[in-house]
Amino acid sequence: MLDKKYRINSKKQYDYIYKNGKRIPAKYIIVFAIPNKMEYSRFGFVTSKKIGNAVIRNRAKRQSRAIVQKNLQHIKTGFDYVIIARYNIKEAIFALLEKDLLNALKKA
Repeated sequence: MLDKKYRINSKKQYDYIYKNGKRIPAKYIIVFAIPNKMEYSRFGFVTSKKIGNAVIRNRAKRQSRAIVQKNLQHIKTGFDYVIIARYNIKEAIFALLEKDLLNALKKA
């Protein structure tokens, strides 16, 4: 699990990132990125009910969090990222999702 300082929590922060952040689409996810004035990056994870039931949504968020935590030292610091799962994420195996997410974060 990500430490509390690496998480985005409030709706106000999410809305600000959606409105002002750069949108990077990928096959299984969409990443919104915006610079923050901190020495570390923060992350938010979003899944909608269009993806599937609670089991599928939680699995998508759990896998995304695991990928970020595993590769935290390789991700550029000083940004806020919101990672949104797309409808086809339930078809992705972990390795494909990891490759897709890391490529999107590099583009950001």
